[in-house]
Amino acid sequence: NQQEQSIIILHDISKIKEYEKIKKDLVANVSHELKTPLTAINGFAETALDITKEKETKKYLEIIINNSKRLINIINDLLLLSNIENKDKNLEYEEVDLIKLLNNIQKIFEKRLKEKNLKFYLNLDKNNNKIFADLYMLEQLFINLIDNAIKYTERGEIKISTYKKDENKLIIEVSDTGIGISQEHIPKIFERFYVADKSRSRETGGTGLGLSIVKHIVNLHNGEILVDSQIGMGTKFIIILPVKNK
Repeated sequence: NQQEQSIIILHDISKIKEYEKIKKDLVANVSHELKTPLTAINGFAETALDITKEKETKKYLEIIINNSKRLINIINDLLLLSNIENKDKNLEYEEVDLIKLLNNIQKIFEKRLKEKNLKFYLNLDKNNNKIFADLYMLEQLFINLIDNAIKYTERGEIKISTYKKDENKLIIEVSDTGIGISQEHIPKIFERFYVADKSRSRETGGTGLGLSIVKHIVNLHNGEILVDSQIGMGTKFIIILPVKNK
C-alpha cells in the first residue's frame, strides 16, 4: 500500500510585520520632525525676499523657497499616507453628499484652473449623489486626483462624472485632456514615489505619492480603481466604490 505524504512549511512573519511597522513609524516621525524647521526656513526666506532689493539675492531666495515648498509637500504627503495606512479598517463612515463635497473642492483649485485657462466640469448624477464613506479620506482622494490632472494638463478640460453601476456600486470618473500616460507606466503609477515623467514632475513639484494615496483610500473603502490613458489623448481614472460599506 502506498501512503500519500504532505510537507507543510510554516513561516513566522511576525518579525517582518514588526519591521514594517518600525519603518512606517520612522517615516512618520522623521517627516513630522522635519516639517517644523522647513516651514520656518520657508517663512524666513519669503520675508527676506519681500525686503531684499538685490536681484542676485532674490534669485537665490526664490530657489530656497521653491525647494523648501517641494520638501514640505513631500512631507505632507508622507504624513497623509502614514495616517491612511495606520487607519487600516477604522474609517469613520458617514453619508457623504458628493455634489456638496465636489463643489467645495472645486473652490480650492479655482485659482490654478484660471491660471492655466482650464475648464472644469462636474457631471454628477443628482439622483445618486450619496455614498457612505470616510469624508476626510474621500476629500483627499478627489484633491489628489484633481491636483494630478491640473499638473499634467496644459489645455482643455478636467471632468468628474458619477453614475450608478448597480444597487450598491457607484462609478466615479475623473478625466482630463492632458499629456496622457504610456501603457508601460500604467501598472506602476500607484507605487510610492513612482513618476512616469520625471522632468515634468520636477517642473510641477510632484512628489510621486498622490496616486499611491488615492489607491490606498480606494482599497480602504473596498473599492477598485482603473486607468484608461493614451499619450497625447488624456487620462481617465475610473473608481468603483460601494454605496454602503459595512
